[in-house]
Amino acid sequence: MTTLAPPPPAPLTRRLRDWTTDRLGRAPGDAGHLLRRHWVLVLLLVVGGALRVLVMVGYNPALWYQGDSQSYLGLAYSHQPGTVRPYGYSFFLSLLVDLHSVRRIIAVQHLMGLAMVVAAYAFLQRRGLSRLVSTLAVTPLLLDARTVAIEHFLLAETLFTSLVLIGMLALTWRQTPGWVGVLVASGAFSWAALTRSIGLAALAVPLLYLLLRRVDWRRTGAFVVVVVIALGGYMVWYHSYHGQYSFGTYGSRFLWSRTMTFVDCDQLDLTADERRLCPDQPLDRRLAPDLYLWGEGSKKEFAQMPDAVFGSFATKAILGQPGDYLAMIGLETWRAVRPGPYPNERIVCVASVWDFPASGDRTCVPHLAPENPAARRFAGLSGDYDHPLMGPLHRYSGVATVPATLLALCFLLALVLAFYRPRASTWREYLDPLAWVVLAFGMIVGSVATSVIDPRYTVPSMPLALIGAALAWRRFQVVRRTPTPVTDTAGSDGDGTVTPAG
Repeated sequence: MTTLAPPPPAPLTRRLRDWTTDRLGRAPGDAGHLLRRHWVLVLLLVVGGALRVLVMVGYNPALWYQGDSQSYLGLAYSHQPGTVRPYGYSFFLSLLVDLHSVRRIIAVQHLMGLAMVVAAYAFLQRRGLSRLVSTLAVTPLLLDARTVAIEHFLLAETLFTSLVLIGMLALTWRQTPGWVGVLVASGAFSWAALTRSIGLAALAVPLLYLLLRRVDWRRTGAFVVVVVIALGGYMVWYHSYHGQYSFGTYGSRFLWSRTMTFVDCDQLDLTADERRLCPDQPLDRRLAPDLYLWGEGSKKEFAQMPDAVFGSFATKAILGQPGDYLAMIGLETWRAVRPGPYPNERIVCVASVWDFPASGDRTCVPHLAPENPAARRFAGLSGDYDHPLMGPLHRYSGVATVPATLLALCFLLALVLAFYRPRASTWREYLDPLAWVVLAFGMIVGSVATSVIDPRYTVPSMPLALIGAALAWRRFQVVRRTPTPVTDTAGSDGDGTVTPAG
């Protein structure tokens, strides 16, 4: 009797798919079909969710950035605008403080991170991308260690990223932005502008998008009106507390510190007060910009000087040395997205703040709890905190942190693919990907130009850059199969697929 050899085991990917679809098959009706169809995303969401649960257990209840976190939380309780940071994130916290736990607030931020992934994936599927490309585009948002770490900080980045993403999705969801999309986008971008100062500069992208798309003037006007009402109302509110119409009294100080790396006061016509702001170090020994704000380059007398003096100094430095200013922006942007290791130990130290800290390591990493006793009680902490998961999660940061170089590559890829045979598709097909990547990379350049650059500031750009690159890839695929040019009057279905003319 001949014995048949057992069949070879199925590949791992097939076994994972069969196991997942078998469990998902128990879901009722259309929901089960939807889950089975997108089983890879479901599996990644489970993994990403599990990672966030481990982080919440290992770093209970949150990661705390001394200075920023306590300021945001304090303003949430006092219900007044701060002079250094906008109130947008504190307003968000004020809606959640009834949860009476930082742990629960952080859980909401992790859920926001997962929701952004689902929204981005759904958008890419609507625009006609394959499940493989859509999944690849959102995977870094699920598994990137720095993204998850930022979600675990009591900081504004997760809210800001969500608002900007909502705004762009609302604008580009349909072939032509409707009233609902425009109003949602205007509200989201207004809140983003009041959450992080770079959001003010980011407003230029959606407005320019509406103008280039030639959206009906009433909807474009509605976008502008909502933004003006929101920002103008904030300035009036700020005036009622601080006596001036502004978004904060530290913006000029950040810009002044940015000029410290290149300014030559001997070339400028400065007032006596402005000259007091000149750096003491020679040009070849200048400190990092943030050290002039908070570190050894700062002076006690600076605290009493009006913000207008810092602003006038920065203006004169930039207009007097425009070439040096632009060269600084180019160099610092390159340093932010360059491949390879960080150039010096100080930047390595700053970047490590946004890694998961190792057990017992307090040199360059944030504290797990605020020093203020009342804030410690709110956070539910007492004494030093170490957990066995901290070591493995710290090592995870070392291998699963997506470098900002990916953002630059997405930007370049989108530029190349968006302009491949430009006459072979409508304006929309390359304006949409360009809007996403220009906003992503523009926020990095804007941060470099107006403030200090920090690896944390590149995190909100990641979903924008990935979506923009995916949209450009979709356009490239369609154009490559389009035998005849497409005119601006050509049709387009709801998911953004190009219909050839003629």
